[in-house]
Formats: sequence, C-alpha cells, structure tokens
Amino acid sequence: MIQEAPIATTPDKTTEVFIYYYNQGNVDNLINAYYEQDAVIAASPGKTARGAALKSALEPYFALKGKISGGTRHTLVNEDIALLILDWVFDYTDEAGNPTKYAGTSTDVVRKGADGIWRCIIDNPHNIS
Repeated sequence: MIQEAPIATTPDKTTEVFIYYYNQGNVDNLINAYYEQDAVIAASPGKTARGAALKSALEPYFALKGKISGGTRHTLVNEDIALLILDWVFDYTDEAGNPTKYAGTSTDVVRKGADGIWRCIIDNPHNIS
C-alpha cells in the first residue's frame, strides 16, 4: 500500500511531514516540504546551517540510510507560530553491520505560511546539547 504524503495543515502534522520525507530518502524533497526557504538548523551541537546550507547539513544523516520514527510531545501555539517538543528514534546499521538506535528530543519552531501550510523555521534536533 502506498502511503500518501502528509501535508502540515496543523503544527503537529509537521512531525509527520518530516518523518515521511526523511524515510523516503530524498533530502531535497524533505527540504522543500518541511523547511521554510530561510530556515535554520542546529546541524550539530554549536554549529548551525541556514537556507541553501540545509542540504549539506542533512546529507550525512541521509547517508546512513536509516529510518526515523517519533512524535510530538508538546505544542505551544501563538497565532501563526508554534514551538514543538518532539521525541524521535533513529534506527540504522552502523559501518560494522550492527543495528544501531539513536534517540533524542528535538525543539522546533514552525510557522504557518500564507498558503495555510506549517513549515519549520528553526530545527534543533539536538535539543539542549
């Protein structure tokens, strides 16, 4: 059965959008569906990437060919901006062939666009690291 691509018509649905497109394995599709054009990501603790640099920040994670799962723990909405606290689990196979699981909490800020779709403007997958 083919899963239909989710559309973020509410702040919480942005999590579904990220998971769907990440698990499809195409970084460009994820960027186009999930992020605003000038979004910023905490690429690694202490290092950020913005706009066109999002792709190079995300590619190392896509290279692992893993699958991500998770969901929204808390949502705080103020008109067209929302703060999301997300729990996620990343499953992949390491270089030695061992199944590996990496879990964390993300803090994201999303904004509702003029088209009614919510997209990420700040992505902090490392939470407070």
